[in-house]
Amino acid sequence: MRKMTKLLSLLLALCMVFSLAACGGSSAEQKEDTAPETQPETEPEAEPEAEPEAEEPEAEPEAEAEPEISEAAQNYPDGPITWYMQGPGSAADTIGRILGDALAKELNCTCLYENLPGAGGMNELNPVFDAEPDATKIAILAVPYLTITPLTNSSCRYTMDDFEMIHCIFEQPQCLVVPADAPYDTFEEWYAYVEENPGTFRFAVPGLSSVHTFALEHLKLETGLDYSCVVYDGAAEMNAALLGGHVEGLVLGFSEFSAHFYTGEFKIICYTTNFKNPDYPDYPTLEELGYEARGIPFQGLCIKAGADPDVVAKLNAAIDKILADESVIEQLKAADSWVDGTCYGGEEFAQTVKNAYDYYDELLVSTGLIDELSS
Repeated sequence: MRKMTKLLSLLLALCMVFSLAACGGSSAEQKEDTAPETQPETEPEAEPEAEPEAEEPEAEPEAEAEPEISEAAQNYPDGPITWYMQGPGSAADTIGRILGDALAKELNCTCLYENLPGAGGMNELNPVFDAEPDATKIAILAVPYLTITPLTNSSCRYTMDDFEMIHCIFEQPQCLVVPADAPYDTFEEWYAYVEENPGTFRFAVPGLSSVHTFALEHLKLETGLDYSCVVYDGAAEMNAALLGGHVEGLVLGFSEFSAHFYTGEFKIICYTTNFKNPDYPDYPTLEELGYEARGIPFQGLCIKAGADPDVVAKLNAAIDKILADESVIEQLKAADSWVDGTCYGGEEFAQTVKNAYDYYDELLVSTGLIDELSS
C-alpha cells in the first residue's frame, strides 16, 4: 500500500513537470508571434527654414537744433539803415537805392539814403567810420576809397582795417568818352588831336584820387600828352559838363554815361579798364593799345569793423538773397548796373580790396604819381 502510494506520488510529480514544460514552450511561441512588425525606415522631415528676422528701420537722425544767435542779431536792425553813396546819377546811387529798397523788404526795416560825393570817398566813409559798429550804416565803396585815398590824402582818418567788407555788388568797364560831334572817332585820332593841341583838352573826373584820374595820369606819363583833369561831384555833373562843352571828355563807368551814349550824344574812344562791355566789344582797351595804364573798378558794401558776427552773417545772408532775386536783377540790368559773376561775399571782397591797395601802392610810387596826387 505504501509502495502504491509512492508510485502514484511519483507519477503525479512527473505529470506536473511535463505540464510546466508545455506551458513554457507555448508562452515562448506566443511571444514570438506577437512581436511588433518592424516599420520601414523613413527620412526625418526637414525642419522649415527659419524666416529671416525683419530688419528694424534705422532710427531717423534727430533734427539738429537751430543754432542760437545773439540777441543783437535777433533784433537787427532795431532802427533804420542808412546808405551813404556817391552823387545822384552814379552807379553807386542807382545800385544803392535798388538794393536798399529790397533790403528794407527783406529785413522789414526802413532804409535811408544820403548822397555824399567828393573828397576821394572820405565824405561817404567818414560817417560809417564815426558810427557805432552795429551795421546800421552802410557805405557803397568804390575802389579808391580804401586803396588810393589813404595813400594820397593826409587828412584821411581811416585805413582798410577800420571797415568790414560785406559784398562786392558790381564791377563794370570804364570808358574814355567824348561828344558825338568831336572831330575824332578812334584812339589814334584822339591822340593826334591832343598832341597837336597841347594843354587844351580837359577831362571831367569824379575825384582827384579816383581810379579814373589815376588811369589818365598814368596814361599821360606813358604818352607824354598834355591834358588836364577837372574834378566834379559825381556822374550827373560830369555828364552835364560834357554836354555843356565845359570839358572835352570824361572817364566813367559804362552805366554812368550810357543814357547819353544810347541817344547818340556821346561816343566811346576806348576802355580804360582791361575788360569790356560784352555788348560793345569793338572798342579797344588801353591794354590792347599797348599801355599799362588801367582802372580797377568795383562797387561794394562795407560797414564799421567790430560788428557782432551774427549781425554780419544776417546782413550778408540778406544781401545774398537779394542778389539772387530775379526781380532785383532785372532792375539792375535795366540800369546797366549788372554784370554776371561780379557779385561775391565778404572774405573774397576783402581780398579784392587788398589786392587793389597793393597794386596802387606799388604803382603810385613807381610812377611818381604819389607826389603829384598827395595832398
